[in-house]
Amino acid sequence: MQGTVLLVDDLVRPRRALAAELEDAGFAVVQAADGHEAWRRFCERKPDVVVTDMVMPRSDGLDLLSRIRTRSDVPVILFTARGSAQSAATAFKSGADEFLSSPDVDVEQLVEMVANAVAGTRSPQTSPGLEAHLVGKSRAMFRIRDRIAGLGPLRTPVLVSGEPGTGRDTVVRALHEFGATAGTPLVRIDPESPSSGQRAPKSGAVYLDGIERLSAESQSYWSECIARAESGGFREAPRVFASTAGPIGAPNSENGVYQELRGALLRFAIELPPLRIIAEDIPLIADSLVAKIGAKVGRKIRLSVSAREFLGAQPWPGNARQLERILERATAFSRGRQIRREVVKEILAEFQDSLASIREQHRTMERNALVRAIQETGGNITKTAEILGRSRSAVYRLIEKHGIALHHRH
Repeated sequence: MQGTVLLVDDLVRPRRALAAELEDAGFAVVQAADGHEAWRRFCERKPDVVVTDMVMPRSDGLDLLSRIRTRSDVPVILFTARGSAQSAATAFKSGADEFLSSPDVDVEQLVEMVANAVAGTRSPQTSPGLEAHLVGKSRAMFRIRDRIAGLGPLRTPVLVSGEPGTGRDTVVRALHEFGATAGTPLVRIDPESPSSGQRAPKSGAVYLDGIERLSAESQSYWSECIARAESGGFREAPRVFASTAGPIGAPNSENGVYQELRGALLRFAIELPPLRIIAEDIPLIADSLVAKIGAKVGRKIRLSVSAREFLGAQPWPGNARQLERILERATAFSRGRQIRREVVKEILAEFQDSLASIREQHRTMERNALVRAIQETGGNITKTAEILGRSRSAVYRLIEKHGIALHHRH
């Protein structure tokens, strides 16, 4: 038996026909008629792959996908006979692994997709060096390594998306070091630099670290660079890597130039999961970080079993970056050759207290700056937005966030 497939379709005959094909291919099949029934079956059986129609009464495939992604990264294949380019975009943004749209859904193609999805959850083959860079045994980490291995040899631009601390820089370095530009310079463009964004190297690769923070002029420049590179088949120009802190499915800028740059990069994108989604990988990631930190400071040390379990149970809002900071201090403050749970727990509590204080300071500074700008402009929102370097809508959101009463809004 190759694995268990949860098959969801409100049309009985097509569902039974596909179920028969999957069973002939060696899969166990659990059937459901809509998203509600499928969620119940999913919780009962924990299938290896979910194949679901996108459009169904009561609860559709997107509803089911949303529920599944709160609990699992199991492969989900969406299909529909009434799809469009927008349907595909919605499916992938919602977390689907595959999407098939056709008036006559190809059964053989669906069976092949299922087989590939099951194979991907079990033994994906990637470079051992790549696994050292990106540790983890969850399917999400397997998928990321697979995508890096696939995109690496190409010359196309790549957008790496993820919350702060999820390892965007690490993924970009892996794409460079294990890809077509290995051995050439990787030039990082810093959006905070006044002169950033206007110097494309003649060869090698360039890293646009935080495209949402680039100036409109720089965003336009790099959009044109990517367009020129594509017209030449990406053969002569430097390869472009980029990162963004926002999720792939949710643009965080109203700037049309930014949307143009982002659109040029979205075709080849990798979205990194936060640690709360790959909690099963936290102990492995922690072990890897302790080994790296220990080697750096000259201390041979490891995590105790209870410390690993404690780390794996924490939410880590700051993701791997926060985990690394905690482990740096734990390595320095530990005695002997083990980092014990009590040490980690104490350091994490101190960090959380400090973080809460920093957030409160930031909130106070943000509010004070907003109040000063409003007072300086006499409540003119357009001028306030110019002073703060934000859009009008962003200023209104800040006003609401901080509970500031305006007598006159312009």
